[in-house]
Formats: sequence, C-alpha cells, structure tokens
Amino acid sequence: MNRKKRNLLLLMAATLAVGALFWFLTSVGTEDTENHDHGQSVTESDVHSGRKTGVLLNYSTDDLKTVTFSNSKAKYTAYLDKKSGSVAFKELKGYSVNSKFMETVWYGSVQMIYQDIVADTHDKDYSPRNYGFDKPSLTVKAVFKNGKSYTFKAGKKTPGYEDDVYYLSVSGDSNIYVCTLDSAFFMGDSYYLSDDIFSDFDTDQDGKKKNAIKIGEITLSGEQFKRELTIKPNTTANMSSPFYGYEYKVTSPVNWPVKASAASMLVYDLQYLMADDVAVLKPTSKQLKSYGLSSPYLTVSFRRGGLDCVMYCSRPDNEKMYVILKDHDIIYELNTNSLSILHQLTPENIYSINAISATLEAIGGVKISGGGVNCDIAVNREENKNAVAETDVLYKYSVSKNGEEKNYSAFVKLMKQLNGSSIIRWNVKQPTGKPYLTITLSFFDSSKYKPEKIRFYQYSQREYAVVREGLPVNTVSATWVKQFLNDVDEF
Repeated sequence: MNRKKRNLLLLMAATLAVGALFWFLTSVGTEDTENHDHGQSVTESDVHSGRKTGVLLNYSTDDLKTVTFSNSKAKYTAYLDKKSGSVAFKELKGYSVNSKFMETVWYGSVQMIYQDIVADTHDKDYSPRNYGFDKPSLTVKAVFKNGKSYTFKAGKKTPGYEDDVYYLSVSGDSNIYVCTLDSAFFMGDSYYLSDDIFSDFDTDQDGKKKNAIKIGEITLSGEQFKRELTIKPNTTANMSSPFYGYEYKVTSPVNWPVKASAASMLVYDLQYLMADDVAVLKPTSKQLKSYGLSSPYLTVSFRRGGLDCVMYCSRPDNEKMYVILKDHDIIYELNTNSLSILHQLTPENIYSINAISATLEAIGGVKISGGGVNCDIAVNREENKNAVAETDVLYKYSVSKNGEEKNYSAFVKLMKQLNGSSIIRWNVKQPTGKPYLTITLSFFDSSKYKPEKIRFYQYSQREYAVVREGLPVNTVSATWVKQFLNDVDEF
C-alpha cells in the first residue's frame, strides 16, 4: 500500500475511533468490562432500528503486556519496546517498521465500542457458521501484566454496515456483537514494514537519521551493460583535466564524462529512493525467480553515506520494478513513474552524447591520420598574468597545423565539429582490420593525463565504429567522418 494512502487512512480511522470512543465514555461512563457488564447508550435511531450500542472494551494500555493477533496474511505478537517506547512486533524485530500502524492494533485491542448485539450463543438456533466464527477472519488475544487475558474473534463482515464492520465475539461473553475494526488488524508484512529501502544505511548507531546522504562511486552491470560501467564523482578544479567542468565521469570501461542531466537524475534516485510497497519478506529462491531477481536485470553498486550498498533490480514491466539489497531479505516494489532514470539505465543514457568529449581547454594537441589526411595540430597557451577577477581569461591560446600558424577560433570550430558527431548505436562488436581514421588527443597536463587514441573502423557502408582505449563504444555516421576530414583539410 502506498505510504501516503496508508497515512491518510490511518489518520481518518484513528480520528473516528477516538472521537467515537470519547463520546461513549463521556455519555455512559465506564464499566467493569472484565466481567463484560457493558455500558449502553440507546439513541432515537437505535430505538427505531432495535440496535443497542455501548462500550465493549475499555482497558488501559499501561497494564497491557502483549497483543497477539492472527489473520489470513500473518500472525504477530505486539509488545511495547522499552528502549524506543514504540509498539513493536516480535516477528518483525530487526526490521524497519511503521510503528504508528502498529499502535493502531495496540490501542484498538483494549478500547472498543459496539454498534449492536445481534445474537446470543446460548440461543438454540445460534450457529457459528452463520456469523463466520467457524473460520474467523481475525483472532486477537490481549495479555495483561497481572496474568489475566481475554480473546476476541472477528467473523464475517456485517451486512448493512460499512465495509470495516464485523461480527465479533469475546471470550467469557455469550453475546455476538457488531463492531468496527481498523484495517490494520487484517494486514500483513507489506503494511507494517517500512517503505524506506535504505533505512539501515541512513541511521547511526543510536538509530537517528543521518543528515546528509552522499552518493559516491557507482557501478552498473547487467543486461544493458555488457561491460561493467563505473561512474565516479569528478572533483577536479584543474582546467587541464579532460573532464574539467563535469560533475561525474565514467572511468570504466573507458574514460568518458557523464551527461549532467543523467548524473543528477541517477544520484537523485539513489539518494531519495522509497518503495511504493513491500512485496515479500524473507523470499524463497522460487519467489526471487518469480520477481526477476534470481538473475537481476540490473545491479547497482554504490557508496551511500560512506557505506557500500548493492541493489539488485528486476526488468521494468507494466510500470513496476522490484529491487532487493544485498544481504537483506525484503523485496520492494517500485512504480517506474516515480523514478527519474533508474528504470531506463543504458550506456547511451549515461555517456556524454559527444563521441569525442575532452574539455577544449585541456587539449594541447591533435594528430589526425587516415582518410587521406595527415596533420599535426599543436596548441600553445600562455598564462594571463593580468587576470584578477574570476571572469578574466586565465590563458591565451595559439594554434598551428603542421607548423603553420592558424586562427584559434577556427580550431575551436573544428573541435566543436569533432564533438558534434551523431552517435548511431552503442554496444557494438569489436571491429577487425586496420582503422580508417585515427585521432590522437594530447593534453597540457601530460604528467597526469596520457594521450588518448580514438580509432574509427568501417562498420558498414554508412557507419564507422569508434574504438577508445582498445574497446568499441559506439558508431558514428560515415557522412560525419567525411565532413570532418573535409573540415580538417580546410583548416
């Protein structure tokens, strides 16, 4: 169930229950419910309908030790955790839970009103089956600190009432009542377990929420990533870095900057990801397979708040995606409409769209050979000693082609053409033969950044495969390659 919907239903139910109980208690006073001598309040409408209303249970939770309840979905034993002061379930100990939903059961088990008395078990014509007590929909046992206890059971829903009204019997009482029961009594793990997927990573030893959740290195693998892809934060302030100005960069399988939009969306998803529901607690191998997690479609390994986290994801289908964390045993359900990019991660969605992506200010030289062109472009720069303000130009650039001085603005235009290639496809096969064109980029800070060779192999009549660091990455159009070579020749 969606968290917002849960909270709304809980608030509405609690408000109605507390208000109704307060009205009854102030109208009829309290009775010794342990002997089941019930206070009654008959209204004018009750007189005409023949209904009798009153207080069924009115105990203090201060005296309560445990509440055990079972329904068709689960069986829980509730108790008051002395350390946290919150209601806890024995069966969910160690898990992040919605304690407010648990409190509904805790208080609702000892304070209850009834809308009518419809039968007596001593009657000759009474049959448990008629009221659903042959197969109770709910059984609740409240045990007090003094050792005393009582049990009540819910049977069928009562015709003619709201959807949450049931037939109810209490141990030691022959009457069959009509009572409103909160939906929390009939829920299972998916209702009580928290939707906070990363709660274990985001709390300190005292159980307090950490202030800032920083996302560090990210590794992506799976069906869409034939080669494992690693993304790292780029904190360099060095203008001589090929990745200067990029927030994140791909460091494996090849060095490549990450699109700014992709980086921000992925980091946002990993920071603020919340489940829409809990699908399964302690899944079996069969359940892992049925939810597409025995062989995950996507694996995301990342640093979250300084801790290593691994998340396995199923293939998105029908606007749903299932995830489970390594060394955790809860399968969570996600609605893909609430995700930014996690459900559609591919190399092409991560890599910068430029085939050649080095920052212009970092390029110290370009060698181009092949396709009938052979040239060596050298770039020189001099520090602007008069630069004072942040807006001042730090360096003055000059450029030459095969030793002949050229206009630097024309070089900038050529590099934009180099970066402006249209990528046609990704995850291409390793090409064979000799490269048709080789472009070698060198950088000003040669001690930190080695020259990079980008090779272009004919892939088809219309495409050339781009190979970087020995690995095929994508293809570009033959039209672009031809136009670029013409531009180099005219430069």
